[in-house]
Amino acid sequence: MAEARTEAEVEFEKEERRGKKKRKANTSSGIDGDDDLGTLFGGATTGKLPRFANRITLKNISPSMKLWGVVIEVNQKDIIVSLPGGMRGFVRTEEVSDIALHGNSKDSEGSVCAEVVHVGQLVPCMVLQVDDDKKEGKAHKRVWLSLRLSRMYKGLSLDAIQDGMVLTAQVKSVEDHGYILYFGVSAFSGFMPKAGKETVKIESGQLIQCVVKGIDKTRSIIHLSSDEDLISKSIIKDLKGLSIDHLIPGMMMSARVHSVLENGVMLSFLTYFTGTADIFNLLSSFPSGNWKDDYSKNKKVNARILFVDPSTRAVGLTLNQHLLRLNVPPINVKVGEIYDKSRVLRVDKKAGLFLEIPSPTPSPGFVSIHDVSDKDVKNVEKKFREGSLTRVRVLGVRHLEGVALGTLKDSAFEGSVFTHADVKPGMVVRAKVVTVEPFGAIVQFSSGVKALCPLPHMSELDNIVKPPKKFKAGAELLFRVLGCKSKRITVTYKKSLVKSKLEVLASYADAKIGLVTHGWITKIEKHGCFVRFYNGVQGFVSRSELGLEPGIEAESVYHVGQVVKCRIVSVVPTSRKLYVSFTMSSNRVIQADTAKVGTIVSGVVERLTPATVVVSVNGFSKGSILNEQLADHHGQAAQLKNLLKPGHEFNQLLVLDTEGQNLVLSAKHSLINTANDIPSEISQMQGGAVVHGYICNIIEAGCFVRFLGHLTGFSPKDKAVDRPIEKLSDVFCVGQSVRSHVLNVNAESARVKLSLQQSMCSSPDCSFIQGYFLLDQKIAALKYSGPSTSHDWVKYFGIGSLVKGEVGAVEEYGVILNFKDHPDVVGLIEHHQLGGSTVKVGSSVKGLVVDLSDGVVNLSLKPELVGSVSKDGKKKKRHRAAVLDLELREEVNAVVEIVKDSYVVLSVPEYNHAIGFAPLMDYNSQLLPQHHYDNGQCITVVVGSIPSSDPSGRLILLPKGSAQDSNISSSKRAKKKSDYKVGSLVEAEVQLFS
Repeated sequence: MAEARTEAEVEFEKEERRGKKKRKANTSSGIDGDDDLGTLFGGATTGKLPRFANRITLKNISPSMKLWGVVIEVNQKDIIVSLPGGMRGFVRTEEVSDIALHGNSKDSEGSVCAEVVHVGQLVPCMVLQVDDDKKEGKAHKRVWLSLRLSRMYKGLSLDAIQDGMVLTAQVKSVEDHGYILYFGVSAFSGFMPKAGKETVKIESGQLIQCVVKGIDKTRSIIHLSSDEDLISKSIIKDLKGLSIDHLIPGMMMSARVHSVLENGVMLSFLTYFTGTADIFNLLSSFPSGNWKDDYSKNKKVNARILFVDPSTRAVGLTLNQHLLRLNVPPINVKVGEIYDKSRVLRVDKKAGLFLEIPSPTPSPGFVSIHDVSDKDVKNVEKKFREGSLTRVRVLGVRHLEGVALGTLKDSAFEGSVFTHADVKPGMVVRAKVVTVEPFGAIVQFSSGVKALCPLPHMSELDNIVKPPKKFKAGAELLFRVLGCKSKRITVTYKKSLVKSKLEVLASYADAKIGLVTHGWITKIEKHGCFVRFYNGVQGFVSRSELGLEPGIEAESVYHVGQVVKCRIVSVVPTSRKLYVSFTMSSNRVIQADTAKVGTIVSGVVERLTPATVVVSVNGFSKGSILNEQLADHHGQAAQLKNLLKPGHEFNQLLVLDTEGQNLVLSAKHSLINTANDIPSEISQMQGGAVVHGYICNIIEAGCFVRFLGHLTGFSPKDKAVDRPIEKLSDVFCVGQSVRSHVLNVNAESARVKLSLQQSMCSSPDCSFIQGYFLLDQKIAALKYSGPSTSHDWVKYFGIGSLVKGEVGAVEEYGVILNFKDHPDVVGLIEHHQLGGSTVKVGSSVKGLVVDLSDGVVNLSLKPELVGSVSKDGKKKKRHRAAVLDLELREEVNAVVEIVKDSYVVLSVPEYNHAIGFAPLMDYNSQLLPQHHYDNGQCITVVVGSIPSSDPSGRLILLPKGSAQDSNISSSKRAKKKSDYKVGSLVEAEVQLFS
């Protein structure tokens, strides 16, 4: 679509100019029919005088001309300037400034252009080139300009500067007491002190007008002022050596009327120079039939320079009272509007009509002789008389002169579309095909306005390779307007859209819950579809609202470009978020005990698809568990999925969302345990809180975290991890359980900013490792639940018990043991756990069980561990009592026995070598590099959970100084040593609290 728009813009330019050429003989608004208008006169006041005032047109504009203009558009890559005569000029970014700028403007998305000028600013500019497409004739031209002062003031010396002279300068830097100004030349620079009260903030890079207050020739510095009143009244004085190169558009000087011309006046100024002001630039903006009487010979007037042509020495002037005060003439009319009682002020048989348009404040208007009637009018002065009223439709405006351009043609008042302003998204229009291109068709309304019908919208079918045969030049077809942006209109020929009787959705404000309308699919993803409506409005259809059965892929039913009927289910206009559904009925049958979002339910597996587990909830509701929602630990989800079969029951499932009649469920231990604390609405989010959720999407700029329902927060890349990282997908994955620190909540825009940094989001408890061990037990139970397998082996091989086995093999990674009564169980003694013992294949050994996972029993033969158990295989009583004496958050010393992928096995010597387990990772750090431990290493740990109260029946220890330990209080020993009493005064040091 983007490529089509680019190509279409070229066609628009060509077609618009073709239309103008047919409608008018001359694109300029003014007097036609005389050869003198094509040339510029710059001679002296003696000899043969011209009949007409100089006017800049596309026929005579040429490089090096200096023009005065007003900025009418500031875009990211260019500036559009309205020039004398109503022409437009374009300034590329590289021709905006001599000073290197950084595009820091917030107003135009970092545009350099917006740092230099603003809409409505009067600027001097120079013509660089005039593009001429010979294939399209001379009328097809584009004028390229420069605002660079190095071009405008080229050759300007300090000697040519005089007090009271008004100059355009660029702010080079902002200092404490004023501004350093740049004029594009190295001969001098300027300084302007800061005013007491500045009405407009001046920033570096801006083009400003200032008046010379003093000249320091010793230091080559000009002292200037930005006083608006002084600038508007300053007049340039005659100076010896002044040449035409020193005349800059916008300068004001005293002038005398030399002679009156047919369409203006000739003036003499600065002794040697002459210039002309055409009828649109006279003292009065409303010229009457006897306007010439106001300009007697030698009458003194003030005038400003409109343009200078160095090659012909032609100078254009303006006497417009607004421009003399350096104000852009006001425009009180709207393009496309019809004004019924417009008064005819003057009738010119060659030019046309001069009008007074009754806008809130009367506005000057002009109707070209070609726009007076649909038919040729031979005697326009007989058809229209001065003082009579007429109906006019505004075609456009000449911004610099403040004149509205209109038409009186009957055809201009017919039809629904006359100008771009008349185009409304969703309206049905008839248009004629002008040209057919590979990217689409250019079509034209009866008024001459052009539009683009993109290739995908030329047919109801998908994957259109070339335009349909129906699209031929000259064919008249019925279209519906998709949108109008920057005067680029797009339409559709899709029959489902053109003939739709449903309400049109063209803004987020118009989106009401329950509204049924037509749209078209623009993108299909795993989790849903994106649907486009009119005027750029876009909505999202979650997978549950696609009307599909669980396990059916959206791409097998829908295709991009397909027209679909949609029902709006949710909208947030301020943040431009829209959620829609392909299911039309919102009044579905709801069971009394239907599970709500955030509740805990049980479910029985019905079937499995590659991406989900489909379950039956409460016997009648359907639910789906995505693979990544089966476990908190990234690796355990795949293990569990491979073991699930129809009929398996999940005792606890959290309802994450409801998608139609389908429940979106999670089996994650972290979400189920904290279900009451997980928010479902933005009003439940509070800054500073740490909330459990899961990652639903990862982009280059950050991670999206989903909570309950559609509530989603965003963590920027720099807030996702503690250290700089290239790709977030290297440290996070979609579906990963995370703890999120809420940084900011904006209820108005419905945006939540989060941090996922481990330093701010670490677990304050053992929930992650506890969930891991609980699911590990469940996986083992499923794996060894066959008829020939007894689950009693889990009890037999209890952590810390002494068991007997037979050596089956000695491998590089350790000694393999077999157990007579449990043939499905494998024992493993890693070499460093032999404790100096020598074993042989076939021999029997007794070892201490230090871990049990996935059908593998880890044992140790180390004497200190084996010796902690009595002959009957149970812990010695005195030591058992010592283990029970362990307290939560107590600090103890431990020895690393075995290092696993997700945790380490430890022994606590001072508590009868009790076996404990410490996590190597947390929710947010599963894919981050883990801390390295060596077998036999001594570390300090904190008791996180004791076997008697832990769901997994294990002693959970947290490494001292780890992220999980960041919120744990001081040790039991520290408590015992403390002799502080309540109410006593103490000294304390403030430390970082996360």
